[in-house]
This record gives sequence, C-alpha cells and structure tokens, in this order.
Amino acid sequence: MTLNLINIGNSKGVIFTKDILNKLNVSEKDKLNYEFDDEKLIISKKSISKTKPVVSAELLSWLDSFNKRYKSALTELASK
Repeated sequence: MTLNLINIGNSKGVIFTKDILNKLNVSEKDKLNYEFDDEKLIISKKSISKTKPVVSAELLSWLDSFNKRYKSALTELASK
C-alpha cells in the first residue's frame, strides 16, 4: 500500500486509512512510537507502562510531616 505525503502547515504528514488504524489498534488520542531500520520507518503503538512509580518511604514520611505542619495553610489555600 502506498500513502501520500501531504502539507500540514509548515510540516508534512501522512493520513492513515481506517484499515491501518484498526490493524494498529490505535485511536486519535493514542501515542505512536517510530524507529528507523535502514530506509524503513517502523511505526508501533506506544505501550503504556502498567508499573506504578516507586515512592520512597522517606518521601512519604516527609509529605506526612509537611501536611501536618501546614494543614491549616493548605486548607485555607484550597478554599480560595
């Protein structure tokens, strides 16, 4: 299949057919990865990491003491 390169403002773009988007299982808000292999452009759906970020016990302890120390100021700011 051949796709045409089109002007989009000061850039160039390609319009993917519905069939291509269905095969990639992507929609408008999804992000795509790309890489080059010699003269080939390889496009794939960006995978979403399902691992949660690690928060240290030290940071959680600091946040707890910060919240306790500034509770009244934070409550007042939140009400404005």
